Amino acid sequence: QNENILIARNYYPAALVKSKFLKLKYSHIEYVLECLKKNTSKVSNIKKYMLAVLFNAPSTIDGYYQAEVNHDMPQFI
Repeated sequence: QNENILIARNYYPAALVKSKFLKLKYSHIEYVLECLKKNTSKVSNIKKYMLAVLFNAPSTIDGYYQAEVNHDMPQFI
């Protein structure tokens, strides 16, 4: 309905947001849930938080898993 959607203090075109959400795969959801389990800070607005993490998941998943591998297997860096 709106032309722009607010995500993490930034406005994005609704078409872009819809496109990114339609491209989410099971691995992105799994990644977000794994990150939620590790989160120790209080989330005051879970709806806005989930909107932001799901929107950003495709952009951040590779870096997250690469950092995990680097941590677990520093001999291969």
